[in-house]
Amino acid sequence: MKIANSYLKRIKRCLSSWLPQPPQLVTKQLYALEILSSLSYRTGELQGYLQLVAKNVSELIGIDWSVVTFCREGLETVLASSIDIGDFSDRQVSLHGTLTEAVINSGSCMYVENTSIDQYYRGVPEGYHAYLGAPLRLPTGEIIGTICSFHRQPRKFSRKDIRLVEIFAERAATAIDNFNLYQQQQETNQKLQGEIKQRQEIEQALRKSEELLRQIAENLEPLVWMYSRDGEPIYMSPMFEKVWGIPLEQWYLDGTVCLNLVHPEDRQNVSIAFKSMFTGECNYNLEYRIIRPDNSIRTIRDRAFPIIDETGKVFRIAGLADDITERQREQKQTLEAKERLSEIGELATSIVHEVRNPLTTVLMGLNFFQRTELSESAQKRLTLALEEGERLKRLLNEILLYSKHEMIQKTPVDINELIRDVVENISTSQLAISKQIHFEPLPETKILYVDRDKLKQVSINLLQNACEAVTEDGEISVFLSSLTNSNQVCIKVHNGGAFISPEMLSKITKPFFTTKSSGNGLGLSIVKKIVDAHGGKLEIESSAIAGTTVSIFLPMNGDL
Repeated sequence: MKIANSYLKRIKRCLSSWLPQPPQLVTKQLYALEILSSLSYRTGELQGYLQLVAKNVSELIGIDWSVVTFCREGLETVLASSIDIGDFSDRQVSLHGTLTEAVINSGSCMYVENTSIDQYYRGVPEGYHAYLGAPLRLPTGEIIGTICSFHRQPRKFSRKDIRLVEIFAERAATAIDNFNLYQQQQETNQKLQGEIKQRQEIEQALRKSEELLRQIAENLEPLVWMYSRDGEPIYMSPMFEKVWGIPLEQWYLDGTVCLNLVHPEDRQNVSIAFKSMFTGECNYNLEYRIIRPDNSIRTIRDRAFPIIDETGKVFRIAGLADDITERQREQKQTLEAKERLSEIGELATSIVHEVRNPLTTVLMGLNFFQRTELSESAQKRLTLALEEGERLKRLLNEILLYSKHEMIQKTPVDINELIRDVVENISTSQLAISKQIHFEPLPETKILYVDRDKLKQVSINLLQNACEAVTEDGEISVFLSSLTNSNQVCIKVHNGGAFISPEMLSKITKPFFTTKSSGNGLGLSIVKKIVDAHGGKLEIESSAIAGTTVSIFLPMNGDL
C-alpha cells in the first residue's frame, strides 16, 4: 500500500505541473490517476497485469501499440502487448543494434520522432515511424526489460508523456520483481517439502531390521564380508560368488577356501595381514590376486577393520572388497595412451626440426631474389611465396611449442607488475594502435609462485587476441581480482568484439581449431596447456551484448 501511495504522489506532482489546462486535459490527468489506482498486481498473475500496463500506456499517451519486454543475455522476449499479436511467449529476437538495446544500455528513456529520418537504430516494426522506450529497473538497479511504444505516424513526445511511461515502467518492474520473489518462495517451499519428505524416508529406513541391512549389503557392488574371532565366515555377500567363481556354500563349509584361491605369490602377505587383525592394533588395505576355478586371474582390493566388543577385545573382522581388474586395465591403457602421445610429440618435434632447416634455406633463397629486378607478376608471386613461407615457419614454431612438455619453473612474481608490463608493451605495438586498453590491478601487492615467462606468454597471447577481435577505437579491459573463498587470483581480459557461439566456445581451445583466416589454432591451446600446468583453470564467456571475456584462475599456493 505504501508503494502504491508513493506512485500516486509522484504522478500527482507530475500532473500538477500541467495546471492550468483545458478541461479535457484535466480529465485525462484524472483518468491516469484512476488507472494507476486500479492497477493491482496479484501474486502469480503477472501476464494479465502487464497486459493492462501495455494497453493503458497506449491509451494514455495516444499511441498505436505498446509492448512489455523481458531482456536477458542479448535476447528480447515480449511479455505483454496492447494489441493481439498471437502467441508471443516463445519468440526471442536479438537486441544487437536495436533501439531496445540502446534503452537497456543507457538505462533511460529514448525516443525517435520519425524513423524515416533517424535511421541509426533498427528494431522498429515495419509500418511504424515513431518510437518511445522506457527501461524496467528493479529495486536493485538491474534493468530487465522495457516498455516500448510504437506509432504509425511520426509524432513528438512531450516530457509528460515520457514521465507517464516511466511511472508505468516502474510499476511493471515491481510486478516482475514480486513475481520472481513469489516463484523463489514457491521453489523454496518445494525444496523444504522435499527435504522433510527425505528425512521422513531416512527415518523409516533407519527403523528397518537387520534383514533390510543384509539386503542392502547383498546389492552393493563392493563385496561385504565378516569373519568370527575363530576365523569362520559369518557373512559373505552374494557378489563373492560372481567375482571369485565359487558357490557361497563352500565359503561357509570351509573358511580357508578364500586363502586357497589367493595367488601363491600373494598368499603369505594376505595371511599375515588377516591374522594381525585379531590383535586390534591396525586395519589393513591390501591388493592381491586370486585365481578363479576357470584359471582366470582377478585383482582384489580388500579393506578390513576389527569390531571390538564391550571388553575391548576383537570378536569380529569385517571388510569391503572390490574387483579392480578392469580399473587397472583401464589405467594401464591410459598410461600407454599417454606414452604414445609423448612419442607422437617427440616425432612432431623431430619433424619440425627436419622441416625448419630446408625451409630456412628456401626463405634465404627467396629473400635473395627480392634484391633482383623482377617483373610485376614475378614480384607478386615472390611476395606471396615469402608470406606463405613465414606463415609456415610460425606454424612450425607453434607446433614445436605445443608438443613440448610444459616444465614449470616457479619463482615469486608480483602479478600486478607482470600484467602491467605486458599491457604497456602491447599498448605501444602496431596491433593496438587506435585501441584503448584499460588495466585494473589488485588493490594490494600479491606475490604468486608461477613461471614468469610462461605466464607472460599467456598474457601476451590473450591481449593480442583481444586487439584482433575489436574494431578501430575499440576498448579492451584487463583486471585482476583475488578470490579469497577459493584461494585463487583471477586474470580477466574482456573485449567487445563479435559474439562467439557456444558451439565454437566448446572447440576454441582445441589444437588447430581457429576462427581467424590466418590463424593456426594453437594459440589458445598453448594458453590452456600452460594454465593447466600451473594447476589453474581457463574459462571463456561470450555474449552479443557484453562481448567476450577470458578468465584465468591461478591458485595462490605459495603466495607471500
